[in-house]
Amino acid sequence: KQIGELLKELEEAEKKQKKLEKQLQQAGIMIAEDIPYEEAKAQVSRIAMRMAEIGSSEVTHEDKKEQAKLREEYFKLEQDMEKYNTALTLTDEWIEEQEEMEQKWEDDNALGNREALKKLRRHMPVDVKSRSEAQLSSETTPNGKFLPKKIAKKFKRTNVLQLLRVNPEDIVRMHPSTLENLRVTGLTLTERRAIYTHLTDVGPRWKAMQADQMTERKWTWYKMMKQNFRENLDSYLRHVQQYGPPGNHPYATRDKPDQGCPLLGKQCPLKADKLIDYDDDYGYTDEAKYEVSNVKKADKEDPGAKAMREATEMAREKKAGERSDILKKHYKGKVLQVSLANGSCEAMDETMDRIDFLQHKWIEGYVSNPEENDDSKRKEMAAFNDALNELKLSVLQFAERSGMQLTGKKDANADQPDIRSAIELGLCEEVWAAAIDFFDGMEERMKALKVKDGRMKSTIEQLRELLDELHDRNLATLKDLGVDKPEPSRKRKSRADILKEAKQNMSVEEPVEAAGEANYGPPPGAMPVRGGLMSAIQGRGRGSPGGRGGLMAAIAARGEGSKGQGGGGRGRGGLMAAIAARGRGAEGRGDGGGGGRGGLMAAIAAR
Repeated sequence: KQIGELLKELEEAEKKQKKLEKQLQQAGIMIAEDIPYEEAKAQVSRIAMRMAEIGSSEVTHEDKKEQAKLREEYFKLEQDMEKYNTALTLTDEWIEEQEEMEQKWEDDNALGNREALKKLRRHMPVDVKSRSEAQLSSETTPNGKFLPKKIAKKFKRTNVLQLLRVNPEDIVRMHPSTLENLRVTGLTLTERRAIYTHLTDVGPRWKAMQADQMTERKWTWYKMMKQNFRENLDSYLRHVQQYGPPGNHPYATRDKPDQGCPLLGKQCPLKADKLIDYDDDYGYTDEAKYEVSNVKKADKEDPGAKAMREATEMAREKKAGERSDILKKHYKGKVLQVSLANGSCEAMDETMDRIDFLQHKWIEGYVSNPEENDDSKRKEMAAFNDALNELKLSVLQFAERSGMQLTGKKDANADQPDIRSAIELGLCEEVWAAAIDFFDGMEERMKALKVKDGRMKSTIEQLRELLDELHDRNLATLKDLGVDKPEPSRKRKSRADILKEAKQNMSVEEPVEAAGEANYGPPPGAMPVRGGLMSAIQGRGRGSPGGRGGLMAAIAARGEGSKGQGGGGRGRGGLMAAIAARGRGAEGRGDGGGGGRGGLMAAIAAR
């Protein structure tokens, strides 16, 4: 009976197996056969060689019969290749061989990868995520240098690099959409090395948990990053092997076009990797130091803090999503134009951030330090010139984006059509308003300092003229689109507001500084006024008629010969001394007469 049941189960299993095999075949999936590793490997090699000899499935031949025969043979070779290759990849030997090859690749590149990670960290502050591009490039680094603007720009725009200052444990828990939305285009090989090294321990953990749908997305993102890195590295190594390593990499010339690397610019992998050079050291730690989040959970006393923070983050994300949707709709899904528009919007945001930062810095600077001399004036003018040169480059980019002709003889007919979206036009209008206010502030300060600089004045006039023309073009394009000017994306503070705020901050600080020098006694003819609590403790009536000594002094030095309360009468003994020495033959309390009483501890011990 048991044998009969067993046979029945085997029969049902065989039927189920055949049904599954049919389903796989219908789905176009080849069922792997159990073929030994050596045989499968040899067959794959033989078939690949024969396929290369034939060429392709579309091979042509003068003899039509021979052509048909070759095409048929190629088709059979493709089927055999799939069969043997599938069997090969399932053998234990092949799996072990791949693992060994992968480990060798890791070992061969480990040193260069670790060094790349250290290079980038020497350029990157731990709190890079919370700093603006302007702060990164304008604030001194730990070793007294200034981070180049192109590196600061790269860190903020290609924000996947900011992961280098994020704890891997936090990256593991990140939402997949956060990783998928990181900008990864334009990475150099050194940057890809650094990111891969930082994520080395993260990838395997995602792989082990990829049964979860969310984690599978993260594992897919990691595989994409690794694959792109390997492709870039393989291309770099092949090029180095052919033309030589850095330092010994000759380039082809007109006289010797067949000798050396023939690739121009960033087509050469070595030059592409040095577009941003990380060989310098800016003093930031190259150790695994990460930014610690200081976000605290809202407590009972502040129930709205968490809600406000979350609302701000949601509003920011919503705004970015809306901007992206508008651009995609305007450019009808053209990826290149959408990418250029996004870059232009980011550049305008950064320009306004830079203007705001410089205005706050300059106004607060001359309010807190109003002293004027030749050296301070020279420094201010140099800062103005640097800011104008930086702003000029940005304005030229925005004008070029609008289709304005910027080279050769000025001709309005040579301008290209303005294809910008309403959101770009709105941001450009904000840049125009911010820049005009910026120039007004510079000219106002120059007038106040009585400084005349013809070159700076000429630059401001040229930029005003260019911006006014761009402003007119913005309004005309908005009219052509049939839309109103978008609402401002931010609330900017005017120069008057910044100046008022700086003066208020100074007025708050001044009384605090003067508090230590104040005469706490009432002035002649004035009504007596009681001091603050700390003043009363610290120096009640310092030197004033009828005043009392400081509280701590009164405790510490009671009876030290000072005139007691208000300067009259005899002082009393020190408080601690009075407790410790009661009855030690002293003349009672203070300097007065009378017999003393026994010590406090002695009285307790002798009872």
